[in-house]
Amino acid sequence: MYNPATFQMFRSLISFFGLVFFFLLLSCSDQKTAEHSKKENLCQHSQYLRIYNYQKGYKVEILDPDQQRKLHVFQIQKPYARIAVLSATHVGMLSALGQQEKICAISNAKYLLDPRVKRLLQLKRIVDLQTELGFSAEKLLQRKAQVVVYSGFGNESQQLKRLPAHMLKIANFEWREKTPLARAEWVLLFGALCGQFAEAQQLFEEIQANYIRIQKEVQQNNHSNQLPILLSGNLYGDQWIAPAGQSFEAHLYKDAGLAYLFSKEEGTGSVFKSLAEILRKGPAVCIWLNPGLPSRKAILKQYPKAQFFPFFKKPIYCYTSNTNKYWEQAAVHPDWLLSDLSRIASGQTKKLHFYALLK
Repeated sequence: MYNPATFQMFRSLISFFGLVFFFLLLSCSDQKTAEHSKKENLCQHSQYLRIYNYQKGYKVEILDPDQQRKLHVFQIQKPYARIAVLSATHVGMLSALGQQEKICAISNAKYLLDPRVKRLLQLKRIVDLQTELGFSAEKLLQRKAQVVVYSGFGNESQQLKRLPAHMLKIANFEWREKTPLARAEWVLLFGALCGQFAEAQQLFEEIQANYIRIQKEVQQNNHSNQLPILLSGNLYGDQWIAPAGQSFEAHLYKDAGLAYLFSKEEGTGSVFKSLAEILRKGPAVCIWLNPGLPSRKAILKQYPKAQFFPFFKKPIYCYTSNTNKYWEQAAVHPDWLLSDLSRIASGQTKKLHFYALLK
């Protein structure tokens, strides 16, 4: 029999439990939001590297620039003690963190700069993996490396296939980034591998602050729109090879107050131009950067016709006077690079980190 009082009490109970269920859902939603915020990408600039806090370590995701659907995912639960690196850039990033002792193998000793790494090589605590065919997988296995970091180009793939599945193999695509700060941010990967993530973050923040400071100084000092026109690159056979307009080099040139000749060329790699086009645009060039040789005499010896380049008598700068330093330290210190290029743009030839004016 219908009882109004009982029915009303039943409705009240339903409303009460409905409110409880709603607040439980809201609480769970807030908890999920909090958990998601903890898993935010710790990288701010990189297109290809993502790092997340995960349990007591890190979850790393690396996107392949050439295969957008291919994602390398791995977890770092504890620091690694034995790391093999196949590029001078990787040596530079570990050295910047003071983690040279973690290096057990390198790809080519002749490109070393860091004195501590050189000493460890002499003591045979680091082995040189270089052979005529690339790096030696056998030597790498003998060193009992836990991790091998490679650059994702060249003939590395065949040797990497010979390494055991338990060895962590990491492709480092910093060289494909579009901005200098995105490239330097890969130091966070090495910080995670070594148990020095907080130190890597602090280092990157200092580099970033220094870079932004120099960039602002360049903008403040530029009182006109007439920037020095820059030509970068050199001849290879009958073609001129230069950085593309979306490369990190082109980004650096712009931030340094230089009008790069190929700034509108698409791509993040290189562009190839005919010598005829270079000669046609040459009279406007104010500075020639990176001819790949250490002196004007060396340029003429390799390219006798260079004396007819309309920009040959203009200032020429290159990092070849200290090549090892450039390859080892420039990626992790774009602030030093920007400092050099901004000084070159304003005609200052002293206090350069990497570059030298060719005589």
